[in-house]
Amino acid sequence: MRGMRGTAGLLVLGIVGLGSAWACGDAAPKPEGPSAKHREGRSEVLRGLMASKERAAPDNLKAAGGEAAGTPMAGQPAPEGTGGSGRPELQGWAAGRVSWVGDDEVLFVDGQGEEREVVVEPGARLRRDEQPAELRDLREGDELRVTYEATGKGWLALDLEAVPARKAPEPEPSPPPLR
Repeated sequence: MRGMRGTAGLLVLGIVGLGSAWACGDAAPKPEGPSAKHREGRSEVLRGLMASKERAAPDNLKAAGGEAAGTPMAGQPAPEGTGGSGRPELQGWAAGRVSWVGDDEVLFVDGQGEEREVVVEPGARLRRDEQPAELRDLREGDELRVTYEATGKGWLALDLEAVPARKAPEPEPSPPPLR
C-alpha cells in the first residue's frame, strides 16, 4: 500500500511539473503565420491574377495599331493551333467501322451509329494491322480508330489505326446423329 502511495505521488508530481512547464511557455515558440516561401508564392499568384485583369486603354490600342490589339496585320496569317487561351485546337478520337474510302478521306460509322468523315492529309500516320499503310489499303468493314484535330472544315486525321474486319465465327459442324 505504501508503494502505491509513492508511485501515485510521483505521478502527480510529474503531471504538475509538465503542466507548469507548458503553462509557463517553456515550449518552443510557434512561428506566426505562413513562412516567407509561402508568402512569396501567394504574392506571385496574386500578381498573375492582377496582370490578367489589367486592360489597356482603347485609345492607346487604336494609336498602336492591330499588333497591340492582338489582331494580325493585313497580309499576315493568324498563327494556327491556338485559341484565345493559348491552348492548342481541339483534338479528339473516335472509333468505328470503315464504310467508304476515298482519295483523301474516310467515312466510318462510329459506336453511336453516326457516319463520320475524316480528311486524311499526306502527313497523317496510318497503320493497318500494326504495319505502316496507305489510305488505299483500308477496306470497308475494317475497324478504325482515328485521332483527329477539329478544324473549321471538319475533322483532320492525325493518326489512323485500322484492324482488318474479323470474319464471323462459323458454327461448328454438328456431329452426325447417333442411331
